[in-house]
Amino acid sequence: MDKLGFISHHLDSIGIPYEFGEWSSKVTYPYTVGEITEEPVDTEDGKERSTLLLTAYYRGKGAYLELEHIKNTIKKHFHPVYGLRGDVDGGAIAVFFDGCFYVPTGEADLKRLQINLKIIEWKGET
Repeated sequence: MDKLGFISHHLDSIGIPYEFGEWSSKVTYPYTVGEITEEPVDTEDGKERSTLLLTAYYRGKGAYLELEHIKNTIKKHFHPVYGLRGDVDGGAIAVFFDGCFYVPTGEADLKRLQINLKIIEWKGET
């Protein structure tokens, strides 16, 4: 399993509807879409850093409460200090909640929350 599979598996396990890249299923709210940014590798220890930008959408009454529930569920699972650690193909991974903010949509009843997950991977034989 790679880092995207690891995160997808864990979001599914906590009941967060998620797809990478763009939402391709029938739209039901809430849903989340992820995209990744990777930092250049600048050390010799096999450590790689990236950030998953997880955008949650909700339309309708109680949108902010629903998005706050999603945020808190993700924050608890990918703890900001202890993270969530595991094995991935060729190494190990740790994923941490790394903040969030609301993004205006221009539509009164559609709300959007961006959640950042910091990913650290170590490649190598164990």
